Amino acid sequence: MTTASNTQTKDIPLLAFVQKLKEDDDRGSLATLRGALGGSAERQMRAWRLLARFGGIPTDDQHHHTAEVVRTVAGLLAMPGLSHSSGGASFGRACRELLGEEERKSFVKPEQTGPVARRVQYLLAATRSEVCDRVRQLGRRLDRANAALDFRRLYSDLVSWSDHTRARWAADFWGTTEEEGPAAPEGTI
Repeated sequence: MTTASNTQTKDIPLLAFVQKLKEDDDRGSLATLRGALGGSAERQMRAWRLLARFGGIPTDDQHHHTAEVVRTVAGLLAMPGLSHSSGGASFGRACRELLGEEERKSFVKPEQTGPVARRVQYLLAATRSEVCDRVRQLGRRLDRANAALDFRRLYSDLVSWSDHTRARWAADFWGTTEEEGPAAPEGTI
């Protein structure tokens, strides 16, 4: 990790911690964090020794969501193909990059929803208690795609999961980019 990377994550100690583990190539700790992404209570508890100082142990119902966010963000950042980029892609925008050629062609046709768009729809419909699980599912696909995203923003979005966050992620996923231009209304071409 360079000094620039450390500066990008210093305001969220969890991110700086995981970045340091990656820099040090601490494979055991990184594997423990990735293992905590699964549903196994045993694997989640193994990660507590690493995540305790960041609020990663669910002590009661009030702190359960925050602990889930800590576990999710740490586990995803510990994946070899995912990296933090301050000011980088939002989660919605990163998911858009997962679209294959065929799915891009039918992207705006509601009757032909592809697999990535369907998963994003389920993610956006998620309740506070479901959102981290759905982010982990898409995060595994992002890992295989070697995506870079803004983990600081992901962390704050998950902690404060709300309709506003859903709308922003939807706009980032379904919105157009300048190079694509606005979508033409159906039947006008």
